[in-house]
Amino acid sequence: MKKIMTTLLLAGLAIGIAGCGGKTITRESETTKAAAAEESSQTQAEKVKVGFIVGTGGLGDQGFNDIAYEGLKRAEEELGIELEYAEPQSVSDFEPLISQFAQDGSYDLIISLDQQSQSALEKISKLFPDQKFSAVDMDIQADNVKVIKKDFSQLAFLPGYFAGLLTTDTSVDKVNEAACVGIMIGVDNPNMQNGVLGYTAGAKLANPDTEVLTGIVGSYGDPAKGKDTAKVMYDKGADIIMNFAGGSGLGLTNQAKESERLVIGGTSNVNATAPDVIAASALELLGDRVYRDVESVLDGTWKAGIDMGVIANGGVDVTFEGTEVAVPEEIIKKIDHVRSLIENGQLTLPSSMDELDGWLEEAAKIVN
Repeated sequence: MKKIMTTLLLAGLAIGIAGCGGKTITRESETTKAAAAEESSQTQAEKVKVGFIVGTGGLGDQGFNDIAYEGLKRAEEELGIELEYAEPQSVSDFEPLISQFAQDGSYDLIISLDQQSQSALEKISKLFPDQKFSAVDMDIQADNVKVIKKDFSQLAFLPGYFAGLLTTDTSVDKVNEAACVGIMIGVDNPNMQNGVLGYTAGAKLANPDTEVLTGIVGSYGDPAKGKDTAKVMYDKGADIIMNFAGGSGLGLTNQAKESERLVIGGTSNVNATAPDVIAASALELLGDRVYRDVESVLDGTWKAGIDMGVIANGGVDVTFEGTEVAVPEEIIKKIDHVRSLIENGQLTLPSSMDELDGWLEEAAKIVN
């Protein structure tokens, strides 16, 4: 890797990607100038060049893409990395985009965010064994791939528990009498289904009679279809729906306003974007984790393997900051109690839907 002065010079370099539908965007950073008198006393630092392949939902999704991008922008500003990124327009763009970054040979780290890029990344990582790759929420085992994962079940569990507590509390505006909640997922894959499992477990632990509806959009970037999917669930009686569908969830928020129902945001705190209908947000620290991933390349500690975020290590949580929905304090206290039980190891989550009934019986004894 290149050596530079600790007074870091930041610059964005364009990459040309041809023969695919992906859109490449380059950001330019300001140059920090040091006084000439100080240059001779400054130590050298490594400058890391990072290539980032955004998910198909694109930037502006208020979800995974934006969270990771914010972490990388912070790394650019604070660590002095060169950051270049590409926005694929479809799943077919992943392989040529990742390949283009790898073939360039100048990137110290290539990060691919979308689970739908897994097969492409597996293939290309084998072709470039000396290239460092980081993948988010994928199942890849390779000597040159680090997987930054979260436990999807745990990410959705506390929001599900919140939904189950809230769904019959008609003292809260927009809550109906039916014990019915929903979760909207982008595509039907194991990670999303683990999210459904965690959400269902949480909702039914709070209220065993809760009906949990699942809506599958089929895309992380289709707000119009997300809106239609949400309407079906709201019309069936759900008074609160969690967004697990990335940019498609923008349609969920719009439908919640029309249906006068509530939303739980997914993966980042989006409460303030629609505080009258977003009652809470699932929270993951992907931005911080991506930042640390880049930092580990800089300090030489980067290594392949799995980095898992769970409730116990603060990797996932739920937040009410920024909402204007009057969530009863008693509900927040119950969530805090269940969180503490998980953190100290007294309560563990089910690993499959087949275990759910038995787990609920035992978990109720622990919680109560």
